[in-house]
Amino acid sequence: MQKFKRLWLHLKPNQAVRYFNPASQATLSQVISTAEQGHRGEIRLIIEARLPIALIWQNTTARERALSWFSDLRVWDTEGNTGIVLYLLLAERQLELVADRGIANKVPPAQWQAICQQLERDLAANQVLPGLSQTLTQLGDLLAQHFPLPMDGENPNELTNEPVIVI
Repeated sequence: MQKFKRLWLHLKPNQAVRYFNPASQATLSQVISTAEQGHRGEIRLIIEARLPIALIWQNTTARERALSWFSDLRVWDTEGNTGIVLYLLLAERQLELVADRGIANKVPPAQWQAICQQLERDLAANQVLPGLSQTLTQLGDLLAQHFPLPMDGENPNELTNEPVIVI
């Protein structure tokens, strides 16, 4: 994408931010909390309306930005390497899923792709909150399938459940 065209995407008003008001943020936080029950994994949701201009000028991709968030939020630092970041870049209508090596090694790439493709369809149909909720629940189900807690085990919350939303 041409640099100036991309810059315009990030500078122009973005109507998608209306989906992420305080009530929907609270709902997403609760969905994450519920999705993190019964397993040893952690899920983070990051939604950015736009990238900082310096990152656009450096040609930072949505994938690179998702990986940066993954690192900055220390999602890689979970005990079982079972952290997952779901990243949305609203200005470019991009989504990225970054899974730590513990869970990434257990789930085939086609399954990750199917989850992302369904979310893309939901977002395109303006089913933003239901689509994100379903995706977060699916991620929790995958973690529960591959990293279940023992019957008497606890899952300390190693990361916050609050979505990171940068508008």
